[in-house]
Amino acid sequence: MSKCVMVVDDDKDVQEIVTFVLNCHGIEVINAANGQQLHQLLVSRQTHLPDLIILDVMMPGVDGYQLCRRLRNDPQTQHIPIMIITGHVEGIYQRISTDLGAAVHMTKPFHPLDLLEQVQILLQRK
Repeated sequence: MSKCVMVVDDDKDVQEIVTFVLNCHGIEVINAANGQQLHQLLVSRQTHLPDLIILDVMMPGVDGYQLCRRLRNDPQTQHIPIMIITGHVEGIYQRISTDLGAAVHMTKPFHPLDLLEQVQILLQRK
């Protein structure tokens, strides 16, 4: 059974790049543009939750850090690894991601192969 990654990012270009790279390596990708879409997808897929969730930080409405906190506090999703991707390069954001329970913090722009490598590491751990 192939692995499944949910990508939550309001930037369609980022969604397309991540989807292309991961699909080329046999990883299913489901995209959401915001926290509300993520919630709807998780509710609809309760029997097959994703193996990894990638969260952008800067999104309208609920940001990636708030989503990360919610996912970590929910018994249904607290076991799912989370990767944070953000345009913030300051060190404090890495610390916030770690403190909220994200497994990986990656800054944009990122090289697609670096993202793939981190995704593969997280999926192997699971």
